[in-house]
Amino acid sequence: MFFRKKIVFTEEMNETLRSFAEMPWFSCCGIPYDKPSYYPYLQEKDPKRAEKLLLHTKNYSGTVCLTNLFKEGICRADTFILQTAGWKFYQNEFMPCVEASWRTYEKRVLKANGLDLNSVEKRFLRDVGFSDTIELQLSRMVQYILVEQYFLERFPQFPLFFSRIMDIYKDGHIVLGWKGKFASYETNPEHENGTPILPTDGSLMIW
Repeated sequence: MFFRKKIVFTEEMNETLRSFAEMPWFSCCGIPYDKPSYYPYLQEKDPKRAEKLLLHTKNYSGTVCLTNLFKEGICRADTFILQTAGWKFYQNEFMPCVEASWRTYEKRVLKANGLDLNSVEKRFLRDVGFSDTIELQLSRMVQYILVEQYFLERFPQFPLFFSRIMDIYKDGHIVLGWKGKFASYETNPEHENGTPILPTDGSLMIW
């Protein structure tokens, strides 16, 4: 019988959770952005065009929608662990870390010592007049940033994605999607690519 490992957050993970309450979420959307980033990026400055991009829930015309971009990052992390450490490790340590990351975030929100990112999203969408059906995926991003931090020390080749786009959000902007293609979504959404998304694979679309 195998037992699921109890996940103990590192100080870095706790500091990351605390930092979200201090971030200037969405404060610079539409303002020109010219800071260096791990991924090349294309900036959309027109709010109507940004909303149109966010309304897409399927890939189109060489563009990966935001939902599928984040799924890509998650699937690559999952696949890397399966390929590197095997199914038992995936079940007994990786998935408990994913679940613990979400539970810890939720507990902070319930105790009012953490930021409710779902409420932040909804308020922002309402303030800019965007459709309330749009999901900016902030909670999913936060969850997997913590997962990346937890496993990176043990697995130096762990395929980082969310940690590498975080600066975009720290600077008050958001990701709208990805200009480029991922072959996996043309064949099998549960793909077998455990390598990182590379800067040569395409460009982030940001607002």
